Amino acid sequence: MNQEFNQEPTAEKLSAMLNPENLRQTVVASAPPFLPIPCFPEVIGALLEHLMPLEWEDLNERGRNFLKWISVKAEAIDSLLPESSDSPTRGFELLAINREGNGFVKISEQSKELEIPSVMLRFSTLIATFLTVRLLLKQMKEDGFPAPSLVFTQNVDGDYLNYPRALQNLLQLFPECQQMFHFEVSELLTEDYVTTIRTLAEDLGIRFVLDDTNKMDARVHQKLLDLADWIKIDFQATASIEERLREGQGEQILLHLELYAHGAGSPVIVFEGLGDESQLKSFLQERWRNSETALYQQSRERLPLPPWDRYFGLIQDYHEVEKGLFYQGLLVSQIEASEG
Repeated sequence: MNQEFNQEPTAEKLSAMLNPENLRQTVVASAPPFLPIPCFPEVIGALLEHLMPLEWEDLNERGRNFLKWISVKAEAIDSLLPESSDSPTRGFELLAINREGNGFVKISEQSKELEIPSVMLRFSTLIATFLTVRLLLKQMKEDGFPAPSLVFTQNVDGDYLNYPRALQNLLQLFPECQQMFHFEVSELLTEDYVTTIRTLAEDLGIRFVLDDTNKMDARVHQKLLDLADWIKIDFQATASIEERLREGQGEQILLHLELYAHGAGSPVIVFEGLGDESQLKSFLQERWRNSETALYQQSRERLPLPPWDRYFGLIQDYHEVEKGLFYQGLLVSQIEASEG
């Protein structure tokens, strides 16, 4: 390792590295056989060392290199009932992936083999998320698009909440993400973390999505409802609702969702795993009349809709198993430069 990186990066150095102009120079788009996803090995390594120096020091070289090449894929979140002719895309959930096309489960297994603490994997994914969003915003500005009113989400678990100072320091380096970013509170969080979550919301202005609420502890769910901008129905629950619809329970489904929306007080319900050909999607588009609660869909198989098709491509065009979207802005820029 370069001797310069054996010392914790200074604030000035970090600021320079995170400058959008400089960031563009350090990002790497992998060549085949790897996925052409953007990776930020130099910046991720420097930030992990800055945020958690003791944990970083304990890692061996293989572990450090593994974390540096973590990136993210996206799943679009689109309105089922768009109110105008504008793009129905309301946001993206960002999930861990690496150059080999491995998703979070496989990456977690590899991390354990390398004796990488799970908190380091979580923070490397969050850093990759913020860097990808910053790169996207820079390219959109160059293309003449206004800053989008999008929501970017990512799961939060005890690993983040056990390191609130590191989380706060990271968020301060990416102020634009504090406005656009929502943490998804998963069903795995226990009541012990409720106070920490509320403190983060109050101190940092962090916003939340309640994820997989059909599995969440009822007490946790109730205590966090007032913080949630969105409620998510996970893909298993969505599949169950689809089955009920096939059994002729459409009216009961509408009543249940009306009561659920009213009880949750949420302006948005997101159905994970709801495909474009789904009977449930057509049914809700035709029958949903509650103007106080919007319905969104999320699917890893959805094509990116304009104008986002310029910035996101399908992973399945490059990988036989993994699905979702990847930020393809670097590829587009390279193609346009070669054609120019």
